[in-house]
Amino acid sequence: MAKLTPSQEQELRDAFNLFDRDHSGKITKSELRKLLRALNVKATDSEVQRLLHRMDTDNSGDIDFNEFKNAMARPFFKKYSRTEVMDAFKKFDVDGNGFISSKELENIMSRMGKHLSQKELQATISSLDLNKDGKISFDEFCALFD
Repeated sequence: MAKLTPSQEQELRDAFNLFDRDHSGKITKSELRKLLRALNVKATDSEVQRLLHRMDTDNSGDIDFNEFKNAMARPFFKKYSRTEVMDAFKKFDVDGNGFISSKELENIMSRMGKHLSQKELQATISSLDLNKDGKISFDEFCALFD
């Protein structure tokens, strides 16, 4: 695994601390199950056990911060190829005009189960819309992955 910057390590530490609900310094099977449920991930007891087992490299029965960091760092800080980002952009840009409109963003978020108010949609568009034209271009979308 590549060396993490202090800020990346802190991001992972903050995430770990959210999941370690009893502040024991370890994520238990029960905490992992609650985490998955909070993320709307339906997992059977055996699936939770398999995930725990994969992350628990010292076979202690729970996940300490170093195990969490080793399991999460690569996907958490992965750099995406331009092709991967373009594929994601195309899923949002339903009409294929090269931009993500407020309506397209609303539709995709709705399909993901996240219903945003018009105010939330506009705030999201505004935060990404660097040239302030009211829509998100591919280059503006790419900034999410830098």
